[in-house]
Amino acid sequence: MTDLLDLAKMESGEMKLNITDFDINELIRKCVIKLETLILEKDLAVDAVFEEEDLMVSADPDAIERVVYNLMHNAIKFTPAGGKISVTTRSIKDAAEITIRDTGIGIEESELGMIWDRFYKSDKSRSRDKTGTGLGLAIVRNIINEHGQRISVRSRLGEGTAFTFTLAKAGGSPADKADKQ
Repeated sequence: MTDLLDLAKMESGEMKLNITDFDINELIRKCVIKLETLILEKDLAVDAVFEEEDLMVSADPDAIERVVYNLMHNAIKFTPAGGKISVTTRSIKDAAEITIRDTGIGIEESELGMIWDRFYKSDKSRSRDKTGTGLGLAIVRNIINEHGQRISVRSRLGEGTAFTFTLAKAGGSPADKADKQ
């Protein structure tokens, strides 16, 4: 029920972001620790590849933690035992790019556009996911959109799925800096 209320608040513009600077790599490490029990239960390998030791971003840390946690939780849920999840961060111009990739069941190409819809569950996920509400990816997309950033997905059946999103790097854009002078 909380997810539905949060999504309604986001869509109506009632949810305000608390933008601050933080290290996205450290936030990812915290999410891995929170999900450690599930990772160990399925004997999954988790590979974190950080282009820079510290990658400072300007965003709402609680909202972005929800994004990372949700995407990683989905990767765990839809990856068979013994599979692999990788999280990559890299710097691209004024943004940080974060990719969460798994070796899971994948998503049919015809369904990729619908995964962002409220309550949407693909036929394959319905049989595996008895507990999900179908709101997680709608919330993820709304959070990223509220930050003025982008999120995309690539997937192949039987090979896995990769979600990539961007966040503004700390320090603002050159235009922001010019405005402050």
